[in-house]
Amino acid sequence: MLLAEFGIHDFPIEVAEDRQPVWPETLVGSITHTTGFCAAVVAERSRLRAVGLDSEISDSVKADLWPSICTSAEINWLRSLPELQQTRAATLIFSAKEAFYKCQYPLTRQFLTFRDVIVEVSGWDGPGGTYTILPTRGIAFAELCALPLHGQYLFHEQFVSAGIALAAAEGSL
Repeated sequence: MLLAEFGIHDFPIEVAEDRQPVWPETLVGSITHTTGFCAAVVAERSRLRAVGLDSEISDSVKADLWPSICTSAEINWLRSLPELQQTRAATLIFSAKEAFYKCQYPLTRQFLTFRDVIVEVSGWDGPGGTYTILPTRGIAFAELCALPLHGQYLFHEQFVSAGIALAAAEGSL
């Protein structure tokens, strides 16, 4: 349905060997799905160089997973929050990193680990807000744009969704 909004019909979104969706040449996009929810975003390549979207069940990243997903600074932030908010915040970190990966990979083809970037969350007191992605080491994406990159998140129903985009002109949205 999204492609039809851009005048493109009968274009099945196939999966490349690296598991990335194959978009029409004039578009960029991202797809996400989790139990009970799926979403997609598409934009003209002339407006965005890349986009990433991820959604997760909002309380799915438990404390035993933090060391494999989070940097020590992120774990310290999680532990500073009230206990009832920690799992939600950890899931947001996971989702933001997944959205960033989906944004950077089509441009760089670089595999990243969860510890290659750090997420700094702003506006934690509401249902949505912004976050910043900072690399913890040299990454190829840093050669394409000025970092840090900023994204947005939203808690909705039992989910958290994170999105991030790189404008066609150097910089981020």
